[in-house]
Amino acid sequence: MSLVLHPFVINQPFRQKYLDQALEHIAQHPGVWLTTSDEITEHYARTTAGQPA
Repeated sequence: MSLVLHPFVINQPFRQKYLDQALEHIAQHPGVWLTTSDEITEHYARTTAGQPA
């Protein structure tokens, strides 16, 4: 699952606590990979190198 957060929406002080709680809950599950879009791109390039598109 990809979670995209716009700064205007998530930077509202009353929302920060709920985002922190949600991310903490998600991160506790086994197999969850907390990463960036750049790391996803690198992983994809590494694991699909040489495979036809």
